[in-house]
Amino acid sequence: MTRPVRVVVADDSPFICKLMSSYLQSSPDIEVVGTALNGKRAIKLVQELRPDAVTLDLEMPGMHGLEVLEYIMHECPTPVIIISGVSGKGAAITLSALELGAVDFILKYTPGVDTNAEALRQEIIDKVRTGSTIKMIRSLRTGQAQRSLRQSGPELTAISPVPIVETPEVGQTQPNRQELTPYLPGGVIVIGASTGGPMAVRDLLKCLPVDFPGAIIVVQHIPASFTQVLAAQLNRQVPLTVKEATADDCLKPGLVLVAPGDYHLLLQPSARVELNQGPEIMGHRPSIDVTMQSVAQIYGSRTTGVVLTGMGSDGSQGLVAIRAKGGKTFAQDTATSVVSGMPQRAVEKGVVDRVGSPSEIGKFLMHVSRFRN
Repeated sequence: MTRPVRVVVADDSPFICKLMSSYLQSSPDIEVVGTALNGKRAIKLVQELRPDAVTLDLEMPGMHGLEVLEYIMHECPTPVIIISGVSGKGAAITLSALELGAVDFILKYTPGVDTNAEALRQEIIDKVRTGSTIKMIRSLRTGQAQRSLRQSGPELTAISPVPIVETPEVGQTQPNRQELTPYLPGGVIVIGASTGGPMAVRDLLKCLPVDFPGAIIVVQHIPASFTQVLAAQLNRQVPLTVKEATADDCLKPGLVLVAPGDYHLLLQPSARVELNQGPEIMGHRPSIDVTMQSVAQIYGSRTTGVVLTGMGSDGSQGLVAIRAKGGKTFAQDTATSVVSGMPQRAVEKGVVDRVGSPSEIGKFLMHVSRFRN
C-alpha cells in the first residue's frame, strides 16, 4: 500500500487549521500529521515530523510566514504551499515567498466572490499532492525574508477593471495587415508559465539586454490581483521595461507586457493589445494557447514561443501554431522546472526546437533575435 502524503498545516486561525485539515483528509492519500497556530510551532513540527508538504499562512504571530519559510528552506527543505490573501500587499509577499522557495500558493479569500467550497477543496488537494512530489534543495540563509517584508510596502490601491475589447465577428472586414503591422527587428516572443513561473520568467528575462530588439508578452497563470505586482517586481529585477498589459498597448522592442489575470490577451493586426473575458480555456484565463495562436497569425515566422514550468498542457497548441507558421519554439527542461507538466507535454507533441533552463532559453532568444535582425 502506498504511503499517504504527510502534511503539516500552519495557520494562526484554529478554524482555518480545522477546515484545511478536513479538506486534505477528505482525500484518502493525504494525512495531516500536525497543525500549528504560530511560526515557531510550525518549524518545530517540520523538524520533528519531516512531512512531505506544508501549507503555510504568511500572517503568523511571533515569526512572520516569510521568516518561517526561509528557516524551513535552509534547515529542512520541504515543499511549502502558501495560503495567500488577494490584496496588493498579500500578492507582493506571496511572490516574495515564491522567491524564497515556496512551490505554489492558494488564495484563501476573494472579496465579493462566492467561494465554491468543492472547487477550493480540490485545488488544495491537487496542489498539496503535486507539491509533495517536488524535490527541494537547501537554500542559503540570506536574510531575504526581512528584506522582502520591508520592500512589500503599503497596500496597493484597487486597479480599475480593464475595458473589454470586442473581437471582430467572423467575416468582418479587416484592415490591410501589411500596412498596419509594425516591423519589430527581433520579432515577438510569447512566454507562457504556470506553477513556478514567476522565478523562471525572471531568470529568463535577466539574460536579455535593455536594447533587446524583440517585443515580449508574458502569459502567467496567476490571480488578477497579482499581475500588477508581478510586473512591478520584474521591472525592478530585469534590464527590460516590464508592465501589466492594458487594452490598446502597442508592442515595442524591449518592452515586456504581462497579460492581466482573468483576461485573454490577443493581438490586433496593428500590434495593439486586445483583452477579453471569453470562456476559460482548459480552466485558464489568460490562456497561453490563445495568445500564442493570436500572435502567430499576425507575425508568422517572426513569432517565438516559450513554455516554462507549470501543470497541465497549456501552451502546447500555441507552439503547434507557431511551428506551423515557421516560428521558433523553446521549452524549459525538467531539471529546472518546479512542475514539468506544461513543457513536457509540448516536447511530447514534437513541437519544441530546443530545451533548456530559463537562462539558457534567454541565450537562445538572443541568438534568434540577432539572426532576425
